[in-house]
Amino acid sequence: MKKRRSLREKISRVAIVMTESALVIVAIVMFITIFGLRSTFIESSEKAGQDAEVISSETMRRQIEESLQQSAQAKADSADNALKKFQISVKTVADTVSNMYDNADDYYERSVPLPDAKNKGKLSVQLLFSEKTDTESADVKNELGLLANAQDTLLSVNKNDPNMVSNYIAAKSGIMIQADYIAEKKFDEDGNIMPYEADTRPWYIGASEKQAPFFTSLSRDAHTSGVGIMCGVPFYKGKEFMGVAGAGMYLTELEKAVLETRVGKNGYACMIDGEGKVIFSSGGGETFSCDLEKITDLRQSDQKDLAELVTKAVKGERGIAVLNLDGVDSCVAYSPLETVGWTFFTIIPESEVQAPTNSLLKSLEESSDRAVEDSNGQIRMVLIAMVVVFIILYVLSFFVSKKAAKVLVREVVELTAKVEEIKGENLDFEWDVDTGDEIQVLAESFSSLTERMKQYIKDITDITAKEQRIASELSLATNIQASMVPTNFDDYKDNPMFDLYASMTPAKEVGGDFYDFFLTDDNHIVLVMADVSGKGVPAALFMAKAKTSIKTRAMMGGSPAMILSDVNDQMCEGNEAELFVTVWLAIIDLNTGKGLAANAGHEHPALRHKDGNFELIKYRHSPAVATMEGLPFKEHEFEVVPGDTLYVYTDGVTEATDANNELFGEERLTDALNINPDAKPEELLGNVVNSIEEFVAEAPQFDDLTMMAFTYYGKEN
Repeated sequence: MKKRRSLREKISRVAIVMTESALVIVAIVMFITIFGLRSTFIESSEKAGQDAEVISSETMRRQIEESLQQSAQAKADSADNALKKFQISVKTVADTVSNMYDNADDYYERSVPLPDAKNKGKLSVQLLFSEKTDTESADVKNELGLLANAQDTLLSVNKNDPNMVSNYIAAKSGIMIQADYIAEKKFDEDGNIMPYEADTRPWYIGASEKQAPFFTSLSRDAHTSGVGIMCGVPFYKGKEFMGVAGAGMYLTELEKAVLETRVGKNGYACMIDGEGKVIFSSGGGETFSCDLEKITDLRQSDQKDLAELVTKAVKGERGIAVLNLDGVDSCVAYSPLETVGWTFFTIIPESEVQAPTNSLLKSLEESSDRAVEDSNGQIRMVLIAMVVVFIILYVLSFFVSKKAAKVLVREVVELTAKVEEIKGENLDFEWDVDTGDEIQVLAESFSSLTERMKQYIKDITDITAKEQRIASELSLATNIQASMVPTNFDDYKDNPMFDLYASMTPAKEVGGDFYDFFLTDDNHIVLVMADVSGKGVPAALFMAKAKTSIKTRAMMGGSPAMILSDVNDQMCEGNEAELFVTVWLAIIDLNTGKGLAANAGHEHPALRHKDGNFELIKYRHSPAVATMEGLPFKEHEFEVVPGDTLYVYTDGVTEATDANNELFGEERLTDALNINPDAKPEELLGNVVNSIEEFVAEAPQFDDLTMMAFTYYGKEN
């Protein structure tokens, strides 16, 4: 007979089966939920990384493109200003000649000298004629006597525009009056003066046809091999066209501006003319080559996007684009030079634009990998805990097991839901439940990951903005410091008693060198040359204080020693950085040529007597200014006579270093000064700069280059 079970046993059996079933179901649900959470966690991490890539890439690209565009526009504006100034100089001559024709009775008849080979290398005015001109004609002679009055204007304009090589007026009658440095080039092999057919030159033809200012394309000079550009401006008698005023300039400074432009690590810059041809380039491989033998119109390029970009640039547009150049994806910014219709380009490889984003993504990927590893470890711990819970629940009653399963599942589902909310730009993750177990650790790990991703994006944005701000502030500081030293030498051009010129080239954005010159009255001039110890912003600030103190004290009167003594005490106050400044200060009586000078630890000046050579004047120095309060300063008397030239400088000149760490030195300095000892101060400084650049070649500039030349003519001149 079948054994019967009691009701208690049946209930117990049902309870056991239900408990076992519930435990199995709970275990399955937990496994599915946990592994689903792991998959969701990994997918969310990947999605968050992709969103971070989009956000950071857009932010970085926008800031880099803005910087690239600003750089192109700044360089284009600087070059355009130089060309615009050059055009104004030519127009000044044309307006002067037109006024002569319209007011001929106000001018005396003058003559113009023929070319003289002895003027080689000197700025001089020469008279040339067309082969078709009848030089014996009374009309030609009368017109020449009138136009001869323009020679002073030609010389003045040429001297005041450092970019100008030569300038001239060419009348339609065939008269040509020219101011340049190559008088010896006007003769043929037999020593005869060559005719000059101005009306066949592009600058003359373009200006006469356009009846407005006209710039030629890039070309070679008629008498030299220099590559440059010419500008022509028509002049009139009333409304009648009478000829063209013109000038030529070599593009050395514009080429230097292009070659010195730095764009990232591997970027470069170039200039393109109105015909779509590359004029200058600091890189660019085959596409932006500036080889005169290989230059082509890039608007005709087989590369369609390049041709379209150059076409827009030639039309005067500005903008930025991404295209492939010589196999390299590149970001290109362009801005026009309105005066001549050229365009300045800045190019940077796309890889450099993407570099910050790639670095961020690598960091995010590493963090994500660590988070996944941590989550795998936590999941293993959860599985072990589940086995333990399964055993415990197997012993417990049905209701306890059901409640425990419900609690566990609820927290896991809640965590999964919060993870799924993270998408797009939403990186916020909030977990306000304290479970006290592995689920809590997993939630905190993911919360930490999202916070780090948000911080990474904020950091990269702040760093980029800070670097841009610093670059802008340094650029402003450079302009401010340059404006502190006198650069308008035109105010002294009309003074017959002397001529002077000075220049300052900082080694960094800002430097510690400075010079100064000023009249304390009609008969006394003060000359100052100084060098602050150190470089950069601290030296620049100390330089500003020193320059102001010296000039303020000098205007109060007194000898150089008295001036430096008072300035020394002022500069020592609050000088916690222990900076000092070497100073050479002289006061010259313009009536007699007698002067007093004090040298506070500065370089030896060089003096050239009329018809002689430059020599360094060496004597014992006083200590530098701001080394100690109460210092006495020595001074000595000297005298310059008409025709003498004084040259002063900072140690950046003699300590200029080449690639072999050899110094330029005093001997090379005197050799450079004596290349043409009779030169005017501006040309004299140019000879020194050229010698230094030739000596150092590609070596970097480590110190400021500052110098000044003063030529004394005396009261009789």
